[in-house]
Amino acid sequence: MRILLLLRGAPGCGKSTWIEQNGLKPYTLSADSIRLLYQSPVMRADGTEGISPAEDEAVWKTLFKILRVRMQNGEFTVVDATNSRTAEMKRYREMCNVYKYRIYCVDFTDIPLEEVKRRNAGRKPLKRVPDTVIDTMYARFDAQKVPSGIQLIKPDELDSVWIKIRDLSCYKKIHHIGDLHGCYTVLQRYLADNGGLKEDEMYLFVGDYIDRGIENAKLTEFLISIMDKKNVLMLEGNHDRELWEWSHDITSRSNEFELITKPELDDANISKKEAARLYKKLAQCAWYQYGEKIYLVTHAGLSRLPENLSFVAAKQMLEGVGTYDDTERMAETFRTLMPENVYQIHGHRNAGHLPVRVNERVFNLEGQVEYGGCLRCLQVSGDGIGTFEIPNDVYRTFEDVHAQPVIEGSIAEMIIALRHNKYIQEKKFGNISSFNYTDQAFSDKAWNRQTIRARGLYLDTVKSRVVARAYDKFFQIGEREETKPIRLWNTLQFPVTAYVKENGFLGIISYDEYEDSLFYACKSTINSKYACLFKTMVKEVLPPERLEEMQDYIKEKEVSFVFECIDVKNDPHIIAYPQSRLILLDIVYNRMDFARYAYEDLQDTAALFGLSCKEKAYELADWNAFYHWNHEILKEGYLYQNREIEGFVIEDSAGYMTKQKLYYYNFWKNMRGVLYEVKKKGYLANASILTTPMANEFYGWLRRLYDAGKAGQLPANICAVREMFYQDRNKSL
Repeated sequence: MRILLLLRGAPGCGKSTWIEQNGLKPYTLSADSIRLLYQSPVMRADGTEGISPAEDEAVWKTLFKILRVRMQNGEFTVVDATNSRTAEMKRYREMCNVYKYRIYCVDFTDIPLEEVKRRNAGRKPLKRVPDTVIDTMYARFDAQKVPSGIQLIKPDELDSVWIKIRDLSCYKKIHHIGDLHGCYTVLQRYLADNGGLKEDEMYLFVGDYIDRGIENAKLTEFLISIMDKKNVLMLEGNHDRELWEWSHDITSRSNEFELITKPELDDANISKKEAARLYKKLAQCAWYQYGEKIYLVTHAGLSRLPENLSFVAAKQMLEGVGTYDDTERMAETFRTLMPENVYQIHGHRNAGHLPVRVNERVFNLEGQVEYGGCLRCLQVSGDGIGTFEIPNDVYRTFEDVHAQPVIEGSIAEMIIALRHNKYIQEKKFGNISSFNYTDQAFSDKAWNRQTIRARGLYLDTVKSRVVARAYDKFFQIGEREETKPIRLWNTLQFPVTAYVKENGFLGIISYDEYEDSLFYACKSTINSKYACLFKTMVKEVLPPERLEEMQDYIKEKEVSFVFECIDVKNDPHIIAYPQSRLILLDIVYNRMDFARYAYEDLQDTAALFGLSCKEKAYELADWNAFYHWNHEILKEGYLYQNREIEGFVIEDSAGYMTKQKLYYYNFWKNMRGVLYEVKKKGYLANASILTTPMANEFYGWLRRLYDAGKAGQLPANICAVREMFYQDRNKSL
């Protein structure tokens, strides 16, 4: 939890012993330990060894850098240092204000000076300091006091720091209110149905008060109006930090907040001072007793109630233990490990669309209220536990949130906008230019209407028309906010179809009116190696008369044929194929807003020209089928029809697209990078990516070849190298 303990005392006063006795070493930042990382023990003039202060500037820079990361995660932290200067402690206090920490100073300075010197003399030589250092420290303790805002405690008062269980049995009823996400009307409906806020009942909100909904300002104003009530406790959700950022004029990393929630709060003239006070009041968890039962309430859920809740990081309370998809597993673990009188209530995650009562003692209050689902609430009273789901009819519709809007303005205006976008690269081929997002756009995640469309997009910049195009950029499941499972549950319109994602490069055929011929292109050029390979493959597959028919067809229909090109000889990728293939993926209309043929029409057109068509693999009728299918295909060892594939492209009935790449492909793509680095240098600089036995075995095999002078003879083709590795591996088994 967000608790910082500063230890204050001279060397030899017993700080390190106190840390060991209280089991705090895993949570401690020690200045001396960091000093020893920068510099080994140094020999002194008297022949003894000691810890050098020579690198202190770097030491303190490192300590504060680590501390900042820990505070961002809400980790319980102890700082083992002398903390003799007021200015030093003020810096900690300022950080605690930013990250909403409680800060304590554990004071060892009342130990008599002579006793500290006696203890220092008995320490190991490495830890021993001259008596003059201790004298200086004690003089400083007298002159420089602990700043206000830092609570002073004695070493034997540590128990006062820990979070304690509360007894709420005095209340007639405890209301637990699930994730709200800017949904004010449905909350008021629940409160009205239960007689409004009553003084003899407790109201516990589980977090996530803003974003995604359309009543953020109203809800924030309401929460501010009740935040000082003794019978109201609000927990912090993972979205709520944005309130603090907004109140301090800090730009949020969330596009949702900056583009939608923030203007709503600004227009409502909500006091930023009050919004900051609201955020500071948000608790990290609730742990209480009601009668004979014990309840743990967090935003995202824990797998057990630990012996000391204060040691659990706020990040785990706000984002949950395990992965986002581990909700059901976490709930079952809690049920198994905890006594029968211990219950858990949480919100935040519900990718599997679980009911409110997940099992006998775990309850999930995430009901997709912001997408037209239900506000989930739970009541604890003398009559037991009651659950409620209140439908929400004030929300952004699917079209508002997810539909890809048609580009506004003319194509000429779009060309100007594309040229002024630093994340888009233009390549000119006479009057025709290709527009593609850059590597920087990918690394900066600078996705907007322009960068998403700038992918295999060829425009006639003189006549302002689309010459050829492929897909808008679409993303992998979990890669972006809108493709996380919780969002896909609302996004996907069923049935959903999964197509096999082949592992090659993109090829596009359209019509070039300037040359009165077919226009051949890859993703960004018409004259690169890949464009030439693609053109050659097409001419090997289709005879001249078919190509003439295709040219007439494309010219008449104003479409682009989009292909996956698998060239096993000239451009092998990750997946091994027995032979080269040219696969028609889609036929896309040559216009700015993305539109394409239906799959049945695509099949008919492919048959017309004698082309192989993309393969429909699965049709999933509902969310439950999709959710379990997605878990199954991500398992190590999964095969599609007894073969390895790159993954699947997933399309819903409204045309929304996402994708999922599989374990085998991801693994060997990483190993391809390992191959290239070992061939070049003989070793891997970042061995942390070797997270599995197979990865380490492959790396060891490469290293042995390098040491034997044979690594340079290995091909760059990972498919061929993988086959060699498997052959050698089988020989040794």
